[in-house]
Amino acid sequence: MDGQIQLLGNKKRASWRSLCRKQLADHIFERLQIIVDPAEVRLKTDNECPYAWQVEDPSIEHLFQKHMSKHSLGGYMLLHREVGHKFHAIPTKCKKDQTELDTVAHMRAENLSLVEKLRASEDKASRYEEAATQAEAEIKDKNTMIREAQATINLHQQDILNWMAVAEWYQTKCFQCSNVLGQMMAFLQDTASENE
Repeated sequence: MDGQIQLLGNKKRASWRSLCRKQLADHIFERLQIIVDPAEVRLKTDNECPYAWQVEDPSIEHLFQKHMSKHSLGGYMLLHREVGHKFHAIPTKCKKDQTELDTVAHMRAENLSLVEKLRASEDKASRYEEAATQAEAEIKDKNTMIREAQATINLHQQDILNWMAVAEWYQTKCFQCSNVLGQMMAFLQDTASENE
């Protein structure tokens, strides 16, 4: 009994495979005017094959990773149902052109990304350079202020030394006057005592 069920399953699978091959061969002829014997229809095509498959729906891409004979009944049914809707036959040249266009588009996108990164790096470098220039100007201004302050301090120190010299001179003169006054007072007292 199991052998009979398996035999019926194999017959059904073979029937759907033939039906699917014919449907795909008809589609190739309708789209590309290329006659392909249904037994020669390939899912995995190479550069020698005059057609290729353009898959519009990523959910069925796995079907094109296997040879036609390796699919299950469900795979044949899905291919039969979706041909012309979710995938199409295209000339091999178109596939090459599309691959080249995809490569060029990818390279352009990458180039734009690199240009943006370069521009951002240049902007960053420009900001750093501007900040460094500004910092150098501030340092130069601070150094000028320090030199001016140092000059002012030197002048004040010179003034202090001058005033200290003047104060010392007055102090010396005050002592001299005080000594003279003391001598005069002593002289006057002596004179006043003699007169009494």
